[in-house]
Amino acid sequence: MFWNEIKKHYDAGSAHQFLLHFNVNDLLYDDVYGYLRTTDYLMAQLDLLGCQLVLGYNASEGIHFPKIGQWRNTQRALEIFPQYNKTGVFHFQSTATWLQTLQRLREVEGVNLAEQDVDPRLARRRINADLAFDKEHEDPFVVMDASPSAEFRRKLNRLLRQRRTRIGLVINALEMLTPNDPSLNEVAKDEVQLLFGQIQYWASDLDIRRHKHVILLVTHNISDVHPNFTVNPEIPVIEIPFPNYDERLKFIEQLHDISDGSSQMRKTLGNNRERATLARETVGLNLLGVHDVVQQAESTQQKAGGESLFRYRADSIRTFSRGVLELGETQRGPADDGWYVLRIIRDIADGMKNRDLRRVPRGMLLLGPAGTSKEHAARVLAGEANMTLVRLRYANQMGEVTININQGGNTYERNLNAGLNFIRGIAPTVVFMDGIEQASPHTTMNPEEHEPAFPRALVNAISDISLHGQVIWLGASQRPDLMPPIFRRYGIFDTKLIMLPPNGGGRMAILRIFCQGHTSGNINFQALVGGEETDGLTWRDLLLIVQRAHNIARRSGRDTFTEGELRQSLNDFVPDYSREMQIFMGLLALREANSRMMIPDGLLPEYQEFVDGNQVDKTGINKRLMELSNQLGLRK
Repeated sequence: MFWNEIKKHYDAGSAHQFLLHFNVNDLLYDDVYGYLRTTDYLMAQLDLLGCQLVLGYNASEGIHFPKIGQWRNTQRALEIFPQYNKTGVFHFQSTATWLQTLQRLREVEGVNLAEQDVDPRLARRRINADLAFDKEHEDPFVVMDASPSAEFRRKLNRLLRQRRTRIGLVINALEMLTPNDPSLNEVAKDEVQLLFGQIQYWASDLDIRRHKHVILLVTHNISDVHPNFTVNPEIPVIEIPFPNYDERLKFIEQLHDISDGSSQMRKTLGNNRERATLARETVGLNLLGVHDVVQQAESTQQKAGGESLFRYRADSIRTFSRGVLELGETQRGPADDGWYVLRIIRDIADGMKNRDLRRVPRGMLLLGPAGTSKEHAARVLAGEANMTLVRLRYANQMGEVTININQGGNTYERNLNAGLNFIRGIAPTVVFMDGIEQASPHTTMNPEEHEPAFPRALVNAISDISLHGQVIWLGASQRPDLMPPIFRRYGIFDTKLIMLPPNGGGRMAILRIFCQGHTSGNINFQALVGGEETDGLTWRDLLLIVQRAHNIARRSGRDTFTEGELRQSLNDFVPDYSREMQIFMGLLALREANSRMMIPDGLLPEYQEFVDGNQVDKTGINKRLMELSNQLGLRK
C-alpha cells in the first residue's frame, strides 16, 4: 500500500514532502469513512498521522478544508454509501468501542441513530477537531484568490513555520502550478516562479521536518511537472497504483452488499463466481471505471461484462495512457494445433502460471515478413498466459511532430511515461510492439538529426529486471536489420521466433480453417494452394482471399462461396510485396535465429537450403542477402 511508504518515511524522519502520481483521481478505501476520492482519502490519512490542521490547495479551488458532509454527498451521488444508507445499519471494517462510534456519528456526521442501530466499530476524532472553523467563509486565508500571489505565498509559508500546530497540506494538480516548462528555471520574475521555488525549498527545510508537517504533491503524470521535483532526493516519488484484483473484488462486493436483495444491481453483478469473473476482467480500470461499467450495465438491465466492458476498458486505457497504449484482444490456441509457435507459447504460459521464471523470457522477438501471424501469436500468448495484451504506439503512429525545446519538451516522451506507469499498474501484461524498427521517440524537424535515439523511458522499462514475470515485451519486425540496439541486448530479447510463409501443406491447413462453415460443395485445397505457384502466400494473404471470395458470393445473394469463387479470388490476389522482397525479409529473420526449435518445421525451398538439421548457414544467408539487396536496389 502506497500510504505505508509515506508513513515509513514520516515515522523515520527521513522525508516530509512527497510526490504522489499516477492513479490520483480515483476512490480509495478508508477504514472509517469508506470509499473516498483520492484527495479526501489523503486528508483523512494525514489526520490519522497526527496532523492537527489538514488542508488542501489547487489552482482552481484555492485553499479548502476537509468536510465530511461533502464526502458523504459524493458517496451518495455514486451510490457507494455504506449499508446504513438503505438498511439503517452503519458498517465499518475496524473494531472499536460502540459508544465512540455513536458519538462520532452524532456529533461529527450529524447522523441521528439509536444505539441499537450502530455497529460497534472504530471512531476517529473529527478532522481539524482541535481548531475552530466555525466561520471559514470569513477567513481571509481561505477566501483568497486561488491563483498564486505574494500574500498567499507569505501566509502559507508562515503557516508551515509556526510550531504550535502540526500541518498536513495536499497540493493537487501540481502540474498546473509547476509545469514542465524550462522558463521556470530562470530568475524568478512572477508569482508562479516564486511559488515553484518556494515548494522546492520546503523539501529541504529541516525546520518544517522537525515540526512534523507533511506536504503531499499530487499529479497524474510526473512528466508533466518540472523535473526538479522528480530528481530531488528529498522528495520521495510514490506511485498510487491502479487497484489490484482483490481491491476490485472488494469494491464490487461493496456495491452488491449495499444494494437491496431484489434490486437490478444485484442482478447485474450476479453470483459470487460472476463477481469474481468481473473483478478479473476489469483489470486496467480504476475503481471509478469499475463503478461506471457496473452503473451502465445496471441502467440497461444487463450483466456487467462482455463487449461493452471491453470497449470501456479500451477507451480507459487509451485515455489514461494518453493514446500510447491500445488494448488488444486475447485468445486461446486450439488444443490440437501443430503450429510450432504454439508449443513455445504454451511453455511460457506454463512458466507464468507456475512462477517458474526461468521459462519466461523478459522479452521476445517475432521476426519475419508481413502477414506471418505475428500479431496473432501475441494474442495467443496473452490468452494462454492469462495476461492483459496492450499494443504500444510510437510517436509517428500518433501523428506527432515535436520540436524539442529541451530534454523535457518531448510530448511523446511525457505521454510514454504515463503509458509505462499504466503497464506496471495492470501487470501481468504482454506489451506488443509491432514494427519495432519504427520505435523512434519523435518525428524531428531538425534536418541534422538523422538517427533519433530510442526513447529513454522505454529503454529503462525494458531493462528493468524487476518487471521480469510481470511484463513480457513482445517485439515484431519484418526488417530486423533496422532494429534499435536495445533489441540486441543480452538477456532481454534472447527468445526469437522466426515467422516465415507456410509451405504447401501449411497453406492447405490454414485455408481449410478459414473456409470452415463458409463453403458450399467440395473444395480441392491441394489444387488451390498446394502447388509451388502459390509459394509465398502468407496467413494474412489467405485470410484476405477467403474474405474476398465471401464478398463475391454475397453479390450473388449467397452466404457460402464455392471453389470457383475461391479460385477467382485467388487469381485476382496481388501480394503487398514482390517475391524477392518477401524472401529478403524472410532471410533477414532466419539470420537472427538462435534456436532450431523456434524455426518452422516445414520451410519453403528458398529457406530450406540454408537449414541443415540444427544448423543454419548464416554465411550463405549473408551472401544471398547481398544478392537480393543489389537486385532490389536497397541501400546497404
